[in-house]
Amino acid sequence: MLEVNAVDTYYGSSQILHGATLSVGEGEVVGLLGRNGMGKTTLVHTIAGLLKPRAGEITFGGRRISALSAERISRLGMTLVPQGHRIFPSLTVRENLRIARRRSGADGGWSIDEVLDNFPALRERWSVGAGKLSGGQQQLLAMGRALVGNGRLMLLDEPTEGLDPQTVARIGHIIDELRRRGTSAILVEQKVDFTLDRVDRALILSRGKVVHETDRPQALKADSETLHRLMGVTGHAPADVHAPPVVRSPAT
Repeated sequence: MLEVNAVDTYYGSSQILHGATLSVGEGEVVGLLGRNGMGKTTLVHTIAGLLKPRAGEITFGGRRISALSAERISRLGMTLVPQGHRIFPSLTVRENLRIARRRSGADGGWSIDEVLDNFPALRERWSVGAGKLSGGQQQLLAMGRALVGNGRLMLLDEPTEGLDPQTVARIGHIIDELRRRGTSAILVEQKVDFTLDRVDRALILSRGKVVHETDRPQALKADSETLHRLMGVTGHAPADVHAPPVVRSPAT
C-alpha cells in the first residue's frame, strides 16, 4: 500500500531524513520507534505531504505522491493524527467531526456516533468550542476526526501524548480495532511496550534512517540489548491500565 524509498527531507539547510525507507502493507499496523529528535515526526509529515522530500520516492496505492499536496494525499485516503492535537479551535466538537466525516462506502467505517461511544468526553462537550477543550480532549478530537475520515492508511504521531493512563488504554483498544478492521496504520510512539503490544511490524529510526526492523515485535520487546543500544530503554514501562472494550454502534 505505502512505499517510502530512500527519502531525504530537510528543514532549511539541515538534513533530517537520510535515505529513509519503509513500507506498509494492506491491513498492516507498523510501529515507528526511536529516541526524540531522530526524525519520526519529519518522516510522518513527509509521507502526509506536509514536507516535501528532496530525494527519494513515496508511493501510495501504486501512485507516486511525493510531489502532491497534503490535501490531495488526504483525498486519496490517508488520515493524520498529528502530534499537538491540531483541530479547528473556533469550531465546536460537533462541527470538527462533521467536517472530517468522509463517506467511504466501505463496510465497518467509523461513524460519529461510534467515535462518541468510545470517547464519552467528546459527547459531553459536543457543543463546546474545540479551543476550550483540555489538551487531552483536543487529542481525542484529533483522533476522532481521523477515524471518521475512514481512510485506508492512518498516520498516528504520538496519539497518547499528555493523556491519562485510562485514556491511553482506550487509545490502545482503538488501535487494536483498526487492526481488526484491516485499516493500515503507522504508529509513532515513545511508549515502547504500548507500541510493540499492538503492531504487526516494528521499525527503529535513528538519525533519519531505519536502523532496525522486525516482524516479531514481541521478540524485540524482550531484546533489552537492542532497545538499550538503539533507544536508550533500560526497562519496561508499567503495564497499561485496563479500559472498557471498544463499544461498537450498529452499522448505519
